[in-house]
Amino acid sequence: MNKVKNPKETAKIDKWQGRLDTARMAYAGELSKMKDYYSVYQGDRHVLSNPNSDKAATKQANNVWNIAYELIESQVDSSIPVPKVTPLHKGDEELAKIIEKVLISEIKRIRFTKMNDFQERTTPIRGGDFFCVEWDSNAGTHCTLGDLSVERRSALQIIPQPGVIEIKDMDYIFMQVSQTKDSVRRKYGVDVRNAEEERPELRNTATSAAYTQDLVTVNIAYYKNDSGGIGRFIWCDDYLLEDLPDYQARVIDVCAKCGLPKNGEQCACGSTKFERKKQDDELLYQDVTLASGEIIPAYEQTQVEQLDGDGNPVVDAFGAPVMEMAFQQNSIPYYKPNLYPILLRRNVSSEGDFLGFPDVEVIQDQQDSVKKLGSKIMEKLLKGGSYVTLPEGVSVETDGEELNILRLANPAQKQLIDVVSLQPDITKDRAVQESEYQHAKSVLGINDSFQGKYDASATSGTAKQYQINQAAGRMESKRIMKNTAYSELYETMFKFLLAYADQPIEFSAPDKNGNLEFAHFDRMMFLKRDAAGELYWNDEFLFETDPTSTILTNREAMWNQADLKLQSGAFGPLTELKTLQLYWLFMEKNNYPNAGEIRKIIEARLQEQEAEQMEARQAMMMQRGEENAMPLV
Repeated sequence: MNKVKNPKETAKIDKWQGRLDTARMAYAGELSKMKDYYSVYQGDRHVLSNPNSDKAATKQANNVWNIAYELIESQVDSSIPVPKVTPLHKGDEELAKIIEKVLISEIKRIRFTKMNDFQERTTPIRGGDFFCVEWDSNAGTHCTLGDLSVERRSALQIIPQPGVIEIKDMDYIFMQVSQTKDSVRRKYGVDVRNAEEERPELRNTATSAAYTQDLVTVNIAYYKNDSGGIGRFIWCDDYLLEDLPDYQARVIDVCAKCGLPKNGEQCACGSTKFERKKQDDELLYQDVTLASGEIIPAYEQTQVEQLDGDGNPVVDAFGAPVMEMAFQQNSIPYYKPNLYPILLRRNVSSEGDFLGFPDVEVIQDQQDSVKKLGSKIMEKLLKGGSYVTLPEGVSVETDGEELNILRLANPAQKQLIDVVSLQPDITKDRAVQESEYQHAKSVLGINDSFQGKYDASATSGTAKQYQINQAAGRMESKRIMKNTAYSELYETMFKFLLAYADQPIEFSAPDKNGNLEFAHFDRMMFLKRDAAGELYWNDEFLFETDPTSTILTNREAMWNQADLKLQSGAFGPLTELKTLQLYWLFMEKNNYPNAGEIRKIIEARLQEQEAEQMEARQAMMMQRGEENAMPLV
């Protein structure tokens, strides 16, 4: 089935396709380098040619010591930065805590650990990686409609506006994804069975040709509209899938004739044609209580002019309009994030570059030298061996048995038989190869202690920890870039919740006593009224990441630290049950196995001890009372 062409749709597709082609052409060099860097990480056997010669390399490495893979894997950090929210205004402290808790709950639900595991590798390989935040109206629980969707996007899938470095400053940015034709039809309602896949390199090229016929390349353009909002234009081949000039605004289907909201396939006026219309205000169907205690009723009585059957005002004998009581439905403004849903995580900042500076580019020369030297060493060893010298006319009879026969003419010939071993010297080659390896480690700031290898220079545990900290300090910029990306991600997630979470979102979190408490995130908590009487949404919070999140996510390290604190008396005297109660409460909060049961046993003993002490005090008081009583006469 061929799609009927719409001239307006075709013109829009041509416009955005032209912009995409221009942007890809300007970004082609970076895309090519990203593929080369990933090949190096995967242990590609190709070697670089001599930059001082016009000759291309004719051989491949036959022994690859993949130092790029080793050094990148040494830096993998599986911890997820924990959100830290600070309010700008007094009185919003409790709201900041609610934001933190709901974000931590979303981190667990979306399973950030998998995305982080990918990014810990792709970010240093390609220089950066991306998050994409959207609101999925098809997700949610049994009692809620919709939920946050956070997906990782490869650097190969994001095409920036040429000449602009920061995403927030771009007029537009493109994202290209591979999807099946059926998934496109289900999501956008457009049959793209005749479309072709434009960018197969976005996915695994090992996929069979038969399977690729089911895939298409979906192009998504995010852009700034004239009103300051964000628009979204989606197309596939020459099929228009979505055109939303203000896609983050709320829209509803209304009758094209009378403007009433859609309620069925046919409107009350008889029209069957509907169109999508942006809504600036949200009608209330239940009362809303603001943080200040003010109640905004969903409906309130008001006086309106009475109308006759023709819709004309009814007047009294004096010509004044007749008023009647009616219920008016109140409304509140919708919240719009007005920001791009694409967020960049850079490796190391690089002036004038969209992505960060990749590690593979830094050590590419060392990796190439190591590969060439490894091949040279193997070639020397394989060409070496042992040779036998025999007198002229003497040969060895070999019949496959363990013992072979030499037939000599006289005893003197035996003295001429010898074995000569030719073993090449690879000492210098190995030394240079090791030097290149150490050079690469030095450039990235990685030492043996950081890798968990034996390091003779670290003579004590403290010295070894100091060396690890020094190595980690060399990569402080990478940690800052990671924390910055996550703080921007958390802010975007909060703003999407504020915009689209129509039902309260339930979450659970431990309270101050370590017990699990259940609460909910209700966006109405953030609705306020300013001094002029206007309603607005309070999104004025600072988003950071907790600098102690690394130790917080390392439970074993926390347990060991708690043991040291207990022994040093930080929890109190070791002989008191209250000290043990505080210690096991801390261990329970940090998920130590069976810590909760141990705490309950200690609390039970503590209650018994307090009861015994109370009985002892009462008995002592009674005894003193008897001793002080006056004798009977």
